[in-house]
Amino acid sequence: MNIMRKSSLIILTVLFLLSLFYSISYAERLDRALFKKIEANLMCTDGCGMYLKTCENATAQKMRKDIISMLTKGMNEKEIYGRMISVYGEEVMAAPPVSSKFNIIAWAGPFVAIIIGFIVIYICLDRWIFNSRKAEAGTDINEKEIEQYEDYLDEEIKKHY
Repeated sequence: MNIMRKSSLIILTVLFLLSLFYSISYAERLDRALFKKIEANLMCTDGCGMYLKTCENATAQKMRKDIISMLTKGMNEKEIYGRMISVYGEEVMAAPPVSSKFNIIAWAGPFVAIIIGFIVIYICLDRWIFNSRKAEAGTDINEKEIEQYEDYLDEEIKKHY
């Protein structure tokens, strides 16, 4: 009976350790996927202008360690983004948060301004060219001037031919 107890205790311990090892490795895989997703949505803040997932400088390494630390503490994605924004400012986000209308306007504003600028330039050029063509077509020469020019032209032709 004593051997049976010891063997069952050893088997239970081994099973417990295996299940613990499996759950840790499974949790690491889930955290790695979440880590990669968070890393892809953040920017390095040292002024290089690179995504965190591609940057390899000291600031990026520190930011990665902070993210891993927050993941091991059990923080979710929104909490991590909130923490990173509170530490580094909103420029840490690779895309503007949808909740902030100012950020969306700030991101879309230059593109809208360029499009409006092209439209204004097109309208101005169109009116300028159209009006100049209309002015050229609208210049009427009266019949008296036409006769003078025809007479002058006839004289010049007679001189040379």
